[in-house]
Amino acid sequence: MASSPTARNSPPPLRAVLFDADHTLLDTSKAERCALRAALRGLSLRCPPATLDAYRAINGELWGRYRRGEIDAASLSRERFRRLLQHLRADEVGGAALSAAYIDGISRRGDLLPGCRSALARLKRRYRLGLVTNGLDRVQRSRLRAARLERCFDVVVTSEACGFTKPDPRILHVALEALGVDAAEALYVGDDREVDGGAARAAGMGFVWMDPAGGVRAEADADVRRVRALRDVVDLLAEERAHYNPASGSDLEGKPWTRPS
Repeated sequence: MASSPTARNSPPPLRAVLFDADHTLLDTSKAERCALRAALRGLSLRCPPATLDAYRAINGELWGRYRRGEIDAASLSRERFRRLLQHLRADEVGGAALSAAYIDGISRRGDLLPGCRSALARLKRRYRLGLVTNGLDRVQRSRLRAARLERCFDVVVTSEACGFTKPDPRILHVALEALGVDAAEALYVGDDREVDGGAARAAGMGFVWMDPAGGVRAEADADVRRVRALRDVVDLLAEERAHYNPASGSDLEGKPWTRPS
């Protein structure tokens, strides 16, 4: 019996789930706080909350320039610590040593967000998993090893290694090709609705927004699936599988989702 046009055009079932790293799986806030404190201590400098805030503001601005292709990874690493020492009225000559100490320190941090390990283990039983990050290659791979997560992923793609930076969708295309799946068969999970979500949409993938704070604007975003914790990703996909109809696709596709109370 011939299949109907609806069945022929229905979305394929999900085969792969890709994740961002920082603030999605890895507790980067804790890792950078500990690494920065230790690195500054090596220069006999303290790291009160105001210094951490200053670093994060400088780092955020420079990462934005890196995403736009205005600076490379080496310039990013060097300039953020030169500016921080300038802000602290310290000798900027120490910038290279501070950068090296920080990179060393954060590379050893395996801090995870709550539920990360169990969520990945559950998803690994059903899907191919990938990690796609704008982070520095050496740092992110070292942090995965420190967290004992490297075996969870079938592919790890960093912007520094592949040459593309989110929101450029080509970084996701690299991962999809390595996994051997089409964009329509994959989902991307990330904490940045604009950068991660923009890359996923441009690549033709579904997107799940990791939004622990539960931003109020999310209710108006009819095209965004939103979760507040990693365990919610598992529950979301389980619920979508339960409602999936091959003739029409999941009835949850494209709708906001929050964990039932």
